[in-house]
Amino acid sequence: MRSPVCRIVLAFTLASVPSHRVAAQATITNPHGTLPQQLDCTSCHTNESWKAMRTPLAFDHDRQTRFPLAGQHARASCLSCHLSAKFDEPKLTANDCATCHVDVHQGNLGQNCEACHTPTRFRDVNGVGLHVRTGFPLTGAHLQLACTACHRDSRNGSYTSLNSDCVACHQKDYTGSTVVDHVAAGFSTDCRRCHSDLTWHGGVQFDHLTASTGKFALLGAHAQLRCASCHIPPSGTLKWTPSSQTDCVACHQSAYAGAHGGSGFPTTCADCHTVNSWNSDFNHGTATSGTFALTGAHVALACTKCHTPGTFTPIWNATGGNDCVACHQTLYDQNHTGSGFPTTCLTCHTTSAWSGAIFTSHDAQYFPIYSGAHQGQWGNNCATCHSVPTDYSVHQCLSCHAKGTSDASHAAVVGYLYTSQACYGCHPRGTH
Repeated sequence: MRSPVCRIVLAFTLASVPSHRVAAQATITNPHGTLPQQLDCTSCHTNESWKAMRTPLAFDHDRQTRFPLAGQHARASCLSCHLSAKFDEPKLTANDCATCHVDVHQGNLGQNCEACHTPTRFRDVNGVGLHVRTGFPLTGAHLQLACTACHRDSRNGSYTSLNSDCVACHQKDYTGSTVVDHVAAGFSTDCRRCHSDLTWHGGVQFDHLTASTGKFALLGAHAQLRCASCHIPPSGTLKWTPSSQTDCVACHQSAYAGAHGGSGFPTTCADCHTVNSWNSDFNHGTATSGTFALTGAHVALACTKCHTPGTFTPIWNATGGNDCVACHQTLYDQNHTGSGFPTTCLTCHTTSAWSGAIFTSHDAQYFPIYSGAHQGQWGNNCATCHSVPTDYSVHQCLSCHAKGTSDASHAAVVGYLYTSQACYGCHPRGTH
């Protein structure tokens, strides 16, 4: 049998053959099916050989067909789509993907392939973006999973629809919890009520108040505790049975006994402590009916500095916040015995520190030290002028005023003496 090429050549050479035989030959010379009328052989072939194709082709596939060649289609050979070189087959449009490509999804995702794929790269698919169109957008830890982790029975990408309820995939997590028996506790199978899709164990948002019928909300430090701190896993049985949110001692009996045993302190821990920390938020002023608020250096003192450990009986019997000498008698005796100073320590001192006493009435009653020539000259230290701590009636001027300088200044003064008493006698207000 002659090839198509031979048939065409023979048609040109048999000029003397009867016309009816030539016509019969001509009807079978084109192997490409029905082609556009304006298209002749030289649009694709050359005179040198049938197999030597013209470069570039005069045939514009994008313009002259209903199927523009884009992406990978532009690099495909003609016979990849036009089997047996029949160019009028297959009859399809650019979105008739399933005509040439097997639908691995088995119709589960519809026939519009272009909704997910492009002709540039078939596997270049935005799975996360596409999943948003479903009833289960991928968030949290689900973003890290392979498709087959959930679509286990969806072979070769068929991706059948799945039940989007958490427990549909996490039934074993629900029934096999080693922290709290979810089945026995009657927990909802809507896992999102307590868990997040970031992790099963982190950031659990469990409504403890509702579960405890309104008795115990997890506040402060309690919110950071693991369930097993108060419950026996996995049954969830309570280790203690507090009657209410304020029944702290039901759980913290050992802490109370260790700190307050025998003291007579009430077991209403919230009076002094908070749910944030055991560190006391005790209001001493309120507890003493307003007679002794803790101020200054007293705030930082341990309770045992003033109270007997265990019983918390006051070591001293101060009548109030101003009765400093009741606690500080020893300091008063060391510094002021025989001075005639009153025992109202706050007249000169503050609760912040003993040093740096401020006796503001000194200027008016005795001698200007906060004003005049001596202002700032004594370094806020009483001992600068009062050399006998036990007798503040004794004062001296000579440690600051040198004899040579003083003698020179008083050369013309009759009866001049270089003594502290003489200085004060002539200069009672510290002026010249």
